[in-house]
Amino acid sequence: MTATNYQVRVSGTIPSELLAELSDMTISVEPPETVLYGELPDQSALFGLISRMHGMGLRLIEIRRLPGGDDSHQGNP
Repeated sequence: MTATNYQVRVSGTIPSELLAELSDMTISVEPPETVLYGELPDQSALFGLISRMHGMGLRLIEIRRLPGGDDSHQGNP
């Protein structure tokens, strides 16, 4: 199974202790939101990230699976 690219959008800024854990992701601050871009190895990692953000009191706005880098749409054009 290959990693999947995601865009994760949260309200406000991400605390520095969580930023250290997200060093493999690209982080873009677009006030009043922060947007993360990067690969996660599987859905378990995605759920872990969501849980961690929730535990830090961050408000999740949107999660998007980005095209490429995964086996989605097999058999579709």
